[in-house]
Amino acid sequence: MFEGSGFQARYDVTAKTPTDVLAGKWYYGFECSACHTRFAVWDDPGAGAKPFTSKHPCVFRVACPHCKTDRLYRTDQVQQFRAGQTPPA
Repeated sequence: MFEGSGFQARYDVTAKTPTDVLAGKWYYGFECSACHTRFAVWDDPGAGAKPFTSKHPCVFRVACPHCKTDRLYRTDQVQQFRAGQTPPA
């Protein structure tokens, strides 16, 4: 739980493996707080048209598929990206 945030639902989710991620396809995911590599968790059915939204604050527990570090990420840390493109600096 994050201090000062009130109740937050927690969801255990699984990252897509690098072989499951297709170049040019849109995804939602996170930047690993340990190795700083971006990874996908969910397909983005809107293909970049709509940002990730949640009706309530929540946290996601997920292991990075690259370094295997298991961490909690907040809703506001979800990143939307097109696979095969470099994230903005």
